Amino acid sequence: MNTGTAERRAGTLLSLATALAATDSVEDVALAVRDVLGKDLGAAFTSVSMIDGPWLTTPALGQLDDHTEHGWLRLPLDLDSPAHRVARSGQPLRFTSPEELAAAYPGTARALQRTGLRCGVVLPLLISGGFRIGALTIAWDADRAFDPDEAVLTTAVADATAQAARRAQLYRERRDVAHTLQAAMLPELPVLPGLEIASRYLPWSTTDEQVGGDWYDAISLPDGGVLLLIGDVAGHDTEAAARMGRVRSMFRALAVDHPEEHPAALVSRLDHVLDVLGDQTLATMAVVRLDAPGPDRRVRWTTAGHPPPVLVDARGRSTVLQEEPDLPLGVLPDRPRHDHCRPWPPGGTLVLYTDGLVERRGRDVGAGILVLRAGLERTHTEPLETLLGELVTEHVANSEDDCAVLAVRDVS
Repeated sequence: MNTGTAERRAGTLLSLATALAATDSVEDVALAVRDVLGKDLGAAFTSVSMIDGPWLTTPALGQLDDHTEHGWLRLPLDLDSPAHRVARSGQPLRFTSPEELAAAYPGTARALQRTGLRCGVVLPLLISGGFRIGALTIAWDADRAFDPDEAVLTTAVADATAQAARRAQLYRERRDVAHTLQAAMLPELPVLPGLEIASRYLPWSTTDEQVGGDWYDAISLPDGGVLLLIGDVAGHDTEAAARMGRVRSMFRALAVDHPEEHPAALVSRLDHVLDVLGDQTLATMAVVRLDAPGPDRRVRWTTAGHPPPVLVDARGRSTVLQEEPDLPLGVLPDRPRHDHCRPWPPGGTLVLYTDGLVERRGRDVGAGILVLRAGLERTHTEPLETLLGELVTEHVANSEDDCAVLAVRDVS
């Protein structure tokens, strides 16, 4: 191999490595390979086909007619085509004419002839241990002589493609698991006479594969009241989400078993259970109990190191349910907790939230709560879903934390 050939090969592999470094999906990987090989090798067609259970999936890259490419998107793995055979066997394939290809694969000859491709290689995508994950097809629309140096280059391209495609698969799997776990943690809000309940949850993540520790819940009570809670477990990973799930489930069980108890007593029970079980979870939460409809309806609440709820009356006047907060969960389980109480204003709206809604870098929570109050007073006549949508849009654009909001409105 002469110096010029070595430099061209190194340049192609460097260009490919740079392009693959910016990919996070199999489609991105396939596009990167297409662009580099089209420029450096004059390839008229490339495809990255991935094994997906009993299927072989091939992203459409706009190189052939739409009918052909969309027909290849998802096909049974046992189909007898070049890419399918190479993906199954792990053995490379080279063809030097369309007639040669048609003779070897009569079942797909017509589709292959329509492509106008004349020669090419199909290489297995292998990862560590020789595990087969798919096939890479590189083809030209003109006759081409294959030399040993080009064979070495395309094999190196296949190796790099396999690693990038597998990384993209794993990223997608982690992201899907994270999203599924997060969705499973969000409760279905109850339908209660005379009350409208709405919520928002926006996880913050730099990678789109993390889950957060924020949660909320609403539990209808036998006497016609409702228990509202919102909390925050530190962290942005699956461990934080798992701890959050345990805390939420424990609290639901305690609330159902002791529906007569006020918020402070329920939070004390939860803190005690976590302590006895040796659960080292550190979390903040706010719990609100709203009485059943009636002339003396009251709202009772307790906060465990959590930002205070905001109450807005029918005329748009806001009040922060601010009292000296009790300690977060997991600090001193035996320390007494306190309830606070005030009359419920007819037509009132109560908003519970996590600190991601109000806290910003360079701004303390108190200043953020003032901004929140102003937003609520300005939008208090909007439908509850609209109101929350505006709050989240306004307050989360520059956030660096998860954000959960739970709101209830008297519509009796």
